[in-house]
This record gives sequence, C-alpha cells and structure tokens, in this order.
Amino acid sequence: MKKLLFCFLLFVTVTAQAQFDSSFARKQIMVCADSLSRGFVTKDWELFARYSYAPLIGVLGGKEQFIRQVSSSLNEIPDTAWKKYQPGKVLQMLQSGRELQALVELFSVLEWQGIRVSTTHHLVAESWNGGQHWTFFDSQNDREKAILIKPDLSPLLIIPPKQEKMEPLAK
Repeated sequence: MKKLLFCFLLFVTVTAQAQFDSSFARKQIMVCADSLSRGFVTKDWELFARYSYAPLIGVLGGKEQFIRQVSSSLNEIPDTAWKKYQPGKVLQMLQSGRELQALVELFSVLEWQGIRVSTTHHLVAESWNGGQHWTFFDSQNDREKAILIKPDLSPLLIIPPKQEKMEPLAK
C-alpha cells in the first residue's frame, strides 16, 4: 500500500511540475511577444531585434543590417497609421528536439491611404532555454515559407490561413 501511495504522489508531483513548466513557458511567450510588438510600435528596433528570430537576422546580414532593412521598409508608413499591433493567444506549444516551438496570433490594424487593413498573422516562436526567452518570425501564414526560414520546424505545428479584411475608411 505504501508503494502504491508513493508512486501516486510521485506521479502527481511530476505531473504538477510539467504543468507548471508549460504554464511558465506560455506566460513567457506572451511577455516576449509583448516586447516584440512594443519594439515594433515604438520603432525601437533594438528591442524588436532582441525578440526576432536570430537565424533570420543572420541571413539578412546581422543585427545592424536587419534593423536597417526593417526600419527602411516601414519608414513610409506614418506612426499614426498603426491602430493595433498586438499578440493574441498562444495557439500551440510543443517540444521539438531540444527546443520549444509555438504558434502565436498577432493582430494588426493599419489605416493608411484611405483603407483599413485588419489582419491576423501567425508568428512562429522558438525557445532554446526551456521557455525563458522566446524569439519570433512571421510565418506569412504559409508552412512552406516558414520552413525556408526554419527548416527544422516541427511538422506538428499547424499554421492557419491568414485572415485579412480590407475596407475603405469612412469619410
């Protein structure tokens, strides 16, 4: 009877620890995704780069070149055009080899040149340290494009189709 009770307590302890780790990792995803979006909205490209997927930064020529490319590509859009740019829910999180991978919603609303574009993007997130720090890249809502950026993307990570609504702004 004591062995059975001991096994049960051991199982409960291990299960509780696994749930705690998952809960902690999900919380950290949101903290890091909030930082990424804050960097984008405030044009703090150093902050944005800190939470961007490092191999993508490397392919683009390093952090300085990455920052130049991102800032110049968004330079024409006025700050007031972005009405919303914020993460939503963590849709998936899984262990893949020695890393954690996740999929996070990102909601944006852009009002510019007489048009409102409301979009739900899906960011691929990765953590190499048990969920303490996460980096992200836009999946472009296309698994094949995401695999070009991250060849070891888990086949279990399901990227939903892009949701985008364009409408004229009321005059």
